[in-house]
Amino acid sequence: MDLRVAPLHRGLVALLVAALAAVVALALAVGIAAPTPSTAQLLSPGRLSRAHQELEGDENCIRCHASGRQVPQQRCLSCHDDLAARIRAGRGLHGTTYRGQACAGHCHVEHRGVNAPLVRWPAGGMNQFDHADTGWRLEGAHTRAECRDCHRGVNARGNRTFLDTNRRCASCHQDVHEGRLGTACESCHNQTDFHQADRTDFSHAVTRFPLRGAHRSVECAECHGTPPTWLGIEFGTCASCHQDPHAGRLGAQCASCHNEFSWADTRGFAHPGLSLAGGHQGVACATCHDRGNTEAPSAGARCVGCHHPVHEAPFGNRCETCHQGIAWLGLPRRVGLDAHPRTAFPLVGEHQDVACQGCHRMELPRPERYRGLSFGRCADCHADAHSGEFSARDAGECGSCHTSHGFHPTTFGIAAHASTSFPLTGLHAAVACAGCHGATRPRYDLHVPDQACAACHENPHGTQFQPEMAQGGCAHCHETSSWSQTRVSHTTWPLTGAHARAACEGCHAPSAAERAAGHTEPRYRGVPRDCEGCHDDVHAGQFRTSEPLRGCADCHTTSAFALPDWDHAGMTGFVLDGRHRDVSCEGCHASVTLRNGSRSTRYRLGYRECRDCHADPHAAPERSTAAAGGLMPERAAAHAALSPHPLATGPEALVQGAERARRLAELAEWVSP
Repeated sequence: MDLRVAPLHRGLVALLVAALAAVVALALAVGIAAPTPSTAQLLSPGRLSRAHQELEGDENCIRCHASGRQVPQQRCLSCHDDLAARIRAGRGLHGTTYRGQACAGHCHVEHRGVNAPLVRWPAGGMNQFDHADTGWRLEGAHTRAECRDCHRGVNARGNRTFLDTNRRCASCHQDVHEGRLGTACESCHNQTDFHQADRTDFSHAVTRFPLRGAHRSVECAECHGTPPTWLGIEFGTCASCHQDPHAGRLGAQCASCHNEFSWADTRGFAHPGLSLAGGHQGVACATCHDRGNTEAPSAGARCVGCHHPVHEAPFGNRCETCHQGIAWLGLPRRVGLDAHPRTAFPLVGEHQDVACQGCHRMELPRPERYRGLSFGRCADCHADAHSGEFSARDAGECGSCHTSHGFHPTTFGIAAHASTSFPLTGLHAAVACAGCHGATRPRYDLHVPDQACAACHENPHGTQFQPEMAQGGCAHCHETSSWSQTRVSHTTWPLTGAHARAACEGCHAPSAAERAAGHTEPRYRGVPRDCEGCHDDVHAGQFRTSEPLRGCADCHTTSAFALPDWDHAGMTGFVLDGRHRDVSCEGCHASVTLRNGSRSTRYRLGYRECRDCHADPHAAPERSTAAAGGLMPERAAAHAALSPHPLATGPEALVQGAERARRLAELAEWVSP
């Protein structure tokens, strides 16, 4: 096999190669010298949208794209941190319906121009989107609203956003009640017609006239008319609605004798000068008013006129000092509030609003009603909302977490949480209580038996770290302060040179077979450590097929693939001296075609004798400049450039040259197809 090329053909090939190199160099020079949007399109499929203009340019491609993986979701979320937080919390459209799916391609598309929309809406446009996927179904009049009527927000970058739209009615609608009826509009109104209020669920307690007693059974129209009038209705006195059967003889204060539960029941009215509470309620008017209801009793207005004193202590005859206004077996509220600070249980917080009978119940025997009343623990009066869950902690004392100013909010904060088996550190300190304990009423589930990370967080690593998950879990690598900042030690495979600059997914991305099997999580276990695990062997295995066996690190470093000062004698045992020092590497190590069709430079030649490359000038019968040259064609050119002596080119040399070509072809078969 003759590998020589005609001089004319060699010239044409060299000219074509030079022209192609010039074109490529010119394109690269233009792109490098002025990386404008126009030159960026040499590689980009199109201009980016207005929202992503800061990412325009070839040098920014890897901020969104990963080799062989298009646009991974994590690349998007590295900038869109507000969306990442919602996905981690499992909230909204991205955190539920599209959790774990790639952003690009499915719903969002780029490189379609500066003014092109980023969202790929369903057929028919934005208004055809199924809002139920977000967790908030549109009903009634909301189904006819335009998207931008509600979604008018902008994010920190000044771009319009659909996230964190306020669901409160007042965020979009004007409150015609000016806040007087609270913010729960849905308690009266529906989403179909605002003007048709659902009166069955309306609570009159939020108005200035709460409905009590018989007023609760009155139809709305009896007070508000037909059509109804809601504002401007007089209700200051009973006479605003009711006719006075006494024709004003007993004054305008109907409540002095009557109550809202029954007009005929006068037992609870505020009797002037003397309370009719307690035992007086069952006494007929004539029993005391023996001279008529409008006249004072003949026995006088003093209690001792009818009742015998029961106190052993000399309290005097002015019983009304303590007992006026309520039942005999009790104290006026004013007296109780003034005197309670002198007792062992001062009234503070919401205890001040509790009626006396709430604690001093009339059905209790007198020894237990006051002095014998237990009050040392909250549980003496209040039911345990936690069903004994904290009986072992501070003996179940409520004051550890609650105060008398209100059961909510609790005083159990981050500092107190540190005394539990799960201190709140890092990002956990910002999580709402309901995020871990649920929001189920009437009480939270405060006992969380499973405190492993996987109990709340999704494991993105699959089953790679099962041993670690059983002993310490995610904390082997991650901290609560940040998921992305890991404590991974690369000491068993140090990252040096170019490896230190490589992205993690460059080595830890799932293989094609793993992706085909549905595994998209990064691969950290079983990653090959040999160079060939990530890099192609440009030497086609020739340093692993014959002794001495060599690895990549024997010649190359992680800083650069190009060889540093290479010791030819020390590595090969063949000293380059004399004119051999001036021969280019290609002069001896030619590029050959392997049996599988690829090409590689042959470094393991398999021969090193002079006759393997040079013809023997002493073997010919006569020495002549016309004698056969003994070099292989590619060696002859190098020799001609170095030696002033022409090589023999006789028939013997041609045979020897053909033999060299045959040997080279045999050596080129070290890789099987």
